[in-house]
Amino acid sequence: MAELPTVLDPTLQAVDAALEASGNAEPHRPYLGMSEIGRPCQRALWYGFRWCSVKSFDATTLKRFADGHHGEDVQADRLRMVDGIELLTIDPRTGGQFGFADHGRHFRGHMDGRIKGILQAPATLHVWEHKQTDEKKLKALEKAKQEHGEKAALAQWDEVYSAQAVLYMHYSGMKRHYLTCASSGGRKTVSVRSNAAPDKAKALKAKALRIIQSDVPLTRISEKPDWYQCKWCDHQAICHEGELPEINCRTCVHATPELDGNGRWSCAHFGCDLSTKHQRQGGECPEHRYIPALIHFAEAVDADQAGNWVEYRAGETTFRNGGNYYTSAEIKALGRAGLVPEVLDIKKPSAAPGANQNQSQPPSTSAPWLPAESAATTEETKTAALASVPAPWAVKG
Repeated sequence: MAELPTVLDPTLQAVDAALEASGNAEPHRPYLGMSEIGRPCQRALWYGFRWCSVKSFDATTLKRFADGHHGEDVQADRLRMVDGIELLTIDPRTGGQFGFADHGRHFRGHMDGRIKGILQAPATLHVWEHKQTDEKKLKALEKAKQEHGEKAALAQWDEVYSAQAVLYMHYSGMKRHYLTCASSGGRKTVSVRSNAAPDKAKALKAKALRIIQSDVPLTRISEKPDWYQCKWCDHQAICHEGELPEINCRTCVHATPELDGNGRWSCAHFGCDLSTKHQRQGGECPEHRYIPALIHFAEAVDADQAGNWVEYRAGETTFRNGGNYYTSAEIKALGRAGLVPEVLDIKKPSAAPGANQNQSQPPSTSAPWLPAESAATTEETKTAALASVPAPWAVKG
């Protein structure tokens, strides 16, 4: 018998399209998250921190995220039904989530709550985290408890969740963690407790600092593009296929994450700080120059800071990013296949490659658009003030 065609509902298709349009409109997160630092590939984490790739989720994935957020609220209400349990999901000091930050606030996390009164240890404060997952992963947690014991189960089950738990215990000062995990819709729930791990927390903090401070991509988990962890990575095309990353301040050689301030980034070219808003708009900056290590298919062979160009060689081909040659946007549009002699001859630099002649004067470092120190008394106020000024490349004179 021939297979019957699938009859699609145009209304539900429109719903999915609207979900994808809304869910994928979220901008890059401005910090490295404690919820992801346990991932094994440091290069992927670096790419994420530097906003190299645009993430795109299908409707099914976005619905799963929504189920997780809803499930957290449902589980919190269920726990509060038990006499003696005190569960706080809002920090009374701030009116927001319980949050932690380190390394100049470039490394941040938000825990689901703080719980006391669970029947296994009623006098002990625990960090509370809730996860929503499928039946297969839920059964894997049950198996980990049976085979490794409750206190070791979380690390065996999911290293990313385990790292998150370790860091939240470390920064909150609590010594215990209570994780609840429910199947889709919250029909079945499994719990697991774990202990603080100071040595692991220290190693994770060092890993985060290494990612934040590195000005080049770190070592990747595998050299094989079809390795299972690489195959499904958001950055696979950049890491293994030589695709050029997104153009914004974080992929620019001039930008640096500073360890003082509220997630502060500085621009060496304009001599100023960059708000998160300006970083997102970095694709509009005519002075953007790719971090050389992000142009995988070519080797940086020369540079001129005053002229603001970097020269590359790829086989027999030589080209420049900057000066009177190619902008970052043009290099990204051409890609490896387009940067060939026939194309490059159309737009030669005013000086021959390798001549290292200044083509412009170095920019002023006075940064008149940067708010004066006296105008802001807190890091939060400074950050808000910086976001309100024009982008540095838009300032005239």
